[in-house]
Amino acid sequence: MTSLPIRYSPSGAVINNNDGGGLVPGSGMRLRLTEAMSTMGGSLAVPVAAAVISAAGFGDPAAVVLTLDLPKEGLKYRAKLSLDLVNTTTNIAAEVVLYLDTSIDGGTTYTNRAKSGHLVKSGSTSQVAPVGNARSADVYLPLTLGSDLGIDDATPTANIKLRARANLPLGTLGDVVVSSLAASGGTSVTGLNGTIHLELEECF
Repeated sequence: MTSLPIRYSPSGAVINNNDGGGLVPGSGMRLRLTEAMSTMGGSLAVPVAAAVISAAGFGDPAAVVLTLDLPKEGLKYRAKLSLDLVNTTTNIAAEVVLYLDTSIDGGTTYTNRAKSGHLVKSGSTSQVAPVGNARSADVYLPLTLGSDLGIDDATPTANIKLRARANLPLGTLGDVVVSSLAASGGTSVTGLNGTIHLELEECF
């Protein structure tokens, strides 16, 4: 791999490895990152059939999508989705599955690359008023070689796209929702960024 002349400042000394040689990036060193924070409006209930994470709610096909232009087969890519879930019932446990999908044809077709299941316990009746149970959930795509994602330098890929989906294989439809408020309850705090965080990285 080619050594990179990285300096402390434009006119400063070159940063070297411990052996005195030029700095050589290790596997996983980030080259580029794109990410998004989003609220969700519309239908917040996680559907039985997997549907895309959309700022306008489940059922809207306009997914939150991240894009990196001109990906390379020899580089590596990783991704993550985080969001908050609430089980609004007090007696029925549920399970939510989160998915990460990539596309290398401009978003015409997507391939699932990672999925993870998350149990969401029912809420409590021990309070003065019954309350639901909330938890954070994540799904990760670990470092994956570009060629394993279908990127081929012989026929340059214009971009790689990432979207996320969710579904409810266990539980009652309508009881488990994405918690992603634009404003808080109680003493109102407006302009919240939402709990949905999606990121896509390109790495050595």
